[in-house]
Amino acid sequence: MNEKRQYVRMNTVFPVELGVLRAAGERGPARLLQAFTRDVSAGGMCLELKVLAWEIEKDFLAGDTLLSLTINPIFARRPVQAIARIVWLKQQETPPPFRYLVGVVYTQIDEKAKSRIIWYAKRQRWIPRLTAVVGVLLAALAALFFIQDQRHISENKAIIGRFHESAEKESVVSSKLVALQKKEQALSLEFDQSQDEIKKLNTTIALLAVENVQQKETHEKELAKSLERQRKLDEELTLLSRSKETLRATYQTLQKNEGALTRTTLAQMADWIKTHRNLHTGLVASFEGDVGLDDWAFTYDQSLACQVFLIFGDLKSAEGILSFYAQRAEKSGSAYFNAYDATDGRMTEGTVHVGPNAWLGIAALQYEHRVKDGLFLPMAKAIGDWLLRMQDVEGGLKGGPSVVWYSTEHHLDAYAFLSMLYRETGDPRYQTAAEGVLRWLKKYAYSAKDLRINRGKGDATIATDTFSWSIAALGPETLKALSFDPEAIMDYAEKQCAVEVRYKKPGGETAAVRGFDFSKARNLGRGGVISTEWTAQGIVTYRILSNYFNGLGKQAKALDYREKANFYLNELQKLIITSPSRTGQGRGCLPYASMDNVDTGHGWRTPKGSRTGSVSGTAYGIFAWVGYNPFSLENSQEALTKTNTSS
Repeated sequence: MNEKRQYVRMNTVFPVELGVLRAAGERGPARLLQAFTRDVSAGGMCLELKVLAWEIEKDFLAGDTLLSLTINPIFARRPVQAIARIVWLKQQETPPPFRYLVGVVYTQIDEKAKSRIIWYAKRQRWIPRLTAVVGVLLAALAALFFIQDQRHISENKAIIGRFHESAEKESVVSSKLVALQKKEQALSLEFDQSQDEIKKLNTTIALLAVENVQQKETHEKELAKSLERQRKLDEELTLLSRSKETLRATYQTLQKNEGALTRTTLAQMADWIKTHRNLHTGLVASFEGDVGLDDWAFTYDQSLACQVFLIFGDLKSAEGILSFYAQRAEKSGSAYFNAYDATDGRMTEGTVHVGPNAWLGIAALQYEHRVKDGLFLPMAKAIGDWLLRMQDVEGGLKGGPSVVWYSTEHHLDAYAFLSMLYRETGDPRYQTAAEGVLRWLKKYAYSAKDLRINRGKGDATIATDTFSWSIAALGPETLKALSFDPEAIMDYAEKQCAVEVRYKKPGGETAAVRGFDFSKARNLGRGGVISTEWTAQGIVTYRILSNYFNGLGKQAKALDYREKANFYLNELQKLIITSPSRTGQGRGCLPYASMDNVDTGHGWRTPKGSRTGSVSGTAYGIFAWVGYNPFSLENSQEALTKTNTSS
């Protein structure tokens, strides 16, 4: 019984050569037989033969017949030699084919070889079972991960859903505030005109001679009407001011009550960007959802992502992006290409433009300003030196080495970068170059007649980002010194480029959303399209104007611009979508635009896919949320530690 329990069924058979031994130990005249192992035990084995001649069968049935065994296990280089005694013989006809089973016990065998045979047999027996168990565990683990993924996705989507509800509530209040602000401005203008009219009437009445009684009475009646109208205007303005204060208090309460939710959503958006960072290259894929742009990492977007990481204190991820460009990126001379593949780092767009290079330099300087380790300062200086070689006698910079056009946007980027580079290095060459760029901007970028910004040299096309970036990159003070009117610039942009669209939210319902188009929408024939990135740029600019007027002591105007920033931020937040990918896990992000695959009016189309997440839109949305101006080293430190939405 013990012997029987020791037998192990073989899952892998070994070929065995058999030979009959006589009593004297000499091999008999019969030929060698071919057999295969079936079962093994510590004391012997069961062998299977297909053919057994009758004279050999007699020897097998004689009892105590000794066999020489040459066992060929697959795990051994050399065969195992053994001598065994036959203890039983069986004929087996079913199931076919016909065969003989022979049971033998060892009389001579190497103990080490015997142990290895048993070990191998047991292992072969347990491996399928273990594999099955592991398979079941892996399947259970996969199911658990799937369930957890679905739970995370559901939780993240629920957060975004609640945040949309919160944004809608705040939007109602901020919309009323903006409407009251416009009404107040109109009433204030009328009040000022009424005052001017009253002054004129008083002057006219005083100058009239006594004999002109009738004419004097007429003017006095007009004066009485004007005074009454002024009184009513004053009452309206007082009531309106009280209404604004009530709404402001309501808005602040809503923000306070939803503070935790808004911080969670903000962190989600930053996490969404991080989840699309390739660990091999350090680059962040620019889009999620457009298969035609899978794994494209635009250099401009890498600058924005790097600065988001800096805002949230993720220095490792920021360093990863910059290290790719400093150490691995293919270049054209000293300049970087517009786009690379996020997975393997190869160049994907063989174009070199001034703007993306300046933005990469800005990211390197923002990193240096915070970390102060000098790690990427050489790269920033190399980009700066390349720009110096590109600069012409007017101080202008062509869009790139292979183009002839001049872009206002690129000059704004370059001015901010070169000014920052001068501040970090103290090299006067960069200050001189920045001053040259400023001269070019003064000559070509501004239309004094229309109080607006041109897209480029000899190009009066409206590009919304140049309006907001002119204020963010140069600052209101510098614009004033150039005789540019920063308020008129943004007023023009809002009147010409602000649009309202019907946007389908993740839940399927639609909402009215107001934001900035890429250009003058009515000139494109496609209806209004909101650019999330360019709307966010406008919000950053309104915050800059608010801070500017606050510094001048003009509190009312500062408050108006802050409320305008809040209004457009609430509108932008309505556009937040939940990531459709497994990587994104339902986290919140912003699409590139409110409509997919449409003409921007500037030579490219918005990405395909109605739920295409955008790094540039999401990153600039975060900038707008926390009040971060990427063109400035001055105000960045406050935003670098700010992860709430207090205004």
